Amino acid sequence: MSLRIGILGAARVAEYAVIEAARSVDGVVVQAVAARDPMRARTYAAKHGVTATYPDYQALIDASDIDAIYVALPPNLHARWSIAALSAGKPVLCEKPFALSCADAEAMVAAEAAHGGLLMEAQHSHYHPLAGHMRDLVQSGALGQISHVEAVFCAPVPDVPGELRYDKAVGGGALWDLGVYPVYWARSALGEPLTPVSARQRWVDDDRQRGADIATEAELQSASGARVIVRCAMDEPLAAKIRFTGSRGSLTIRNPLAPQQGHSCHWDIDGAAHERQFNAPSTYAGQLAAFRDAIITNAPVATRGSDSIAAIALLSAIDTFARQEARHAD
Repeated sequence: MSLRIGILGAARVAEYAVIEAARSVDGVVVQAVAARDPMRARTYAAKHGVTATYPDYQALIDASDIDAIYVALPPNLHARWSIAALSAGKPVLCEKPFALSCADAEAMVAAEAAHGGLLMEAQHSHYHPLAGHMRDLVQSGALGQISHVEAVFCAPVPDVPGELRYDKAVGGGALWDLGVYPVYWARSALGEPLTPVSARQRWVDDDRQRGADIATEAELQSASGARVIVRCAMDEPLAAKIRFTGSRGSLTIRNPLAPQQGHSCHWDIDGAAHERQFNAPSTYAGQLAAFRDAIITNAPVATRGSDSIAAIALLSAIDTFARQEARHAD
């Protein structure tokens, strides 16, 4: 019997994160979708071959033919509807960013514990062999003591009417939409806490109180002393990369975001150069398979619980740091 997933939100991300991914993951079927506008849900379902729609989010959560929930809603709604699904006894795969505050992230994890459920954060790049190789190289000490990390994700996002990524109130902005990735790559690979040292942002209409950030650059420090630079921007050409510099060598990865779409992985240890390619299903297929296995076989999941809370705490700290530094500069 297949795991029947219901999607909350007729979102673009759900098309590749769940609908397309389910076509290559055994034992998973996308059963239904619900949207704020029922007509939009019906149009979306017809376009993507989804069997059923429900008139609202709660109706889908309560449906007896839905085994698990994928939350593809704007970030400001992640906490409310993840908690609602967990309260109904449904496992949840929640899109990034997990939440918009530590209080919400903690409430979500508390609901998971209270109802004995599963709440998994959708950090899809974690579930690709390239990411595992990166973590192994860095944490094994093969590169020596890591002194410097630079992680970048930039992607052009047109500022057009209705583009939620330019609406700070719903969780928009470069940091929360794009920066969540390089911050996660660095955290995951180093395997230790990061602390902001400095941060700066550019905002929509220079309104740092209400406007979403167009770009963010932050300097962080790892618990072991590595200097970590993360950068993201919504008005620059596409770029996704991370580089580690250690006492014995370096590692450079181009496209740790979606390696299945083309990537390079080069490292140098004690003067010996290495290169490797990873042919694997998409990061989204890997993520969906991990979600399925966690539900069916209780397989462990890395992107959940305290790790998700720590991620939101760091993003919040970077955002606050940047706005404080801007006020001090006035």
